[in-house]
Amino acid sequence: MGLFLLLFSVYSCDIRDKECDGICTEEYRTIVVKIVDTEGDPVALDDFQVFIAGTNREITITPDAQTFALMQQHGSYPLFSDKFVPEFAQQQLDLVFTGILDGQEIVSEAYKVGADCCHVFLVSGNVGLQVDLPDSTE
Repeated sequence: MGLFLLLFSVYSCDIRDKECDGICTEEYRTIVVKIVDTEGDPVALDDFQVFIAGTNREITITPDAQTFALMQQHGSYPLFSDKFVPEFAQQQLDLVFTGILDGQEIVSEAYKVGADCCHVFLVSGNVGLQVDLPDSTE
């Protein structure tokens, strides 16, 4: 029975992507941007967007309200995930992450990401960002 499952796993991976020569792990990967203020506290953005650089194509992973509240609490926002592996397998692309707070863009950061036949990965870019928030008492 175990041999059947192993063969099925290899066969399934080969069907999914002809360039996949290995067995994909079952983990689901997401590249996350963590944003803190100058005190090191998480920044609760009002909104964020992810675009493919040089295009108007938005690929923001849109969370439900409960998930977004948790993201705000931790200052952690998804940049790119395994959701995109089928479309971008064996490619690298340039992304731009923008964060909005009180109607103003407070962060805009460039990234290079990629996907193999199984998972996404970060090529370059700083996923730990510190922002200087405007004084809210003004």
